[in-house]
Amino acid sequence: MTKPRNHQLITIFGRKPVLEVLQSPTQVVRLHISREVRRQGIIVDILKLADTRDIEVQTHSKRELSYISKNNRQDQGVALDLFAPNLLSLDSLPETATALLLIDGVTNPQNLGIIIRSVAASPMHGLILPKKGCAGLGPLVYKASAGTLIKTTIYQCDDTNQGLLAVKEKGFSVYGLAADGSQDLNSITKNDHVVFVLGNESDGMAKETEQMCDVLVNIPMANGVESINVSAAATLVAFYQLFAI
Repeated sequence: MTKPRNHQLITIFGRKPVLEVLQSPTQVVRLHISREVRRQGIIVDILKLADTRDIEVQTHSKRELSYISKNNRQDQGVALDLFAPNLLSLDSLPETATALLLIDGVTNPQNLGIIIRSVAASPMHGLILPKKGCAGLGPLVYKASAGTLIKTTIYQCDDTNQGLLAVKEKGFSVYGLAADGSQDLNSITKNDHVVFVLGNESDGMAKETEQMCDVLVNIPMANGVESINVSAAATLVAFYQLFAI
């Protein structure tokens, strides 16, 4: 396995999630376990799998482990570092990159996980994920993504503003999804250098983000429906290339 960089590590926690990952072919870097945890039941199974797979095991105090899991109430004394080889910095975006999706302020881990799964399954090149204002890449996102979090190409940036400036400098057109958008999503022609922006679950895109978009587009709705969940919208956008002219 290629030696992962720190930003390519995703930490999950909890006995059942850790056991399930160890039972899968997912690339695991190391197992963290609290000294205070009793070596019985599911913990024994976890340690056996780690030994069988020759995975590094680090032992910590309960407090030390809480710094790693960042959730001492739910880590249950175990955490696991996973290798996400496609978790990259936006600075490394290649010239060959095509359509991308950028999310602005999606804070619900369930929504983020579903969005990641949709991007993984779609023709899109990848997802741009600002570190500020979005849900962190943790166990809830991993679970909601059905494990595709470590397969999806994700470019991280500090915030939405930085991400949009970077792609604009590379010549990408930026389309923001908004209910009052002037152009329908289904009228956009296929474009290999386009970034779609989706906003927060409740409030949509921030005003500053809207102003940075080249065009605001909407998803046509029927039966008087005003909006759909951001993860559903992301799925439609992720596959737009299949239906674009």
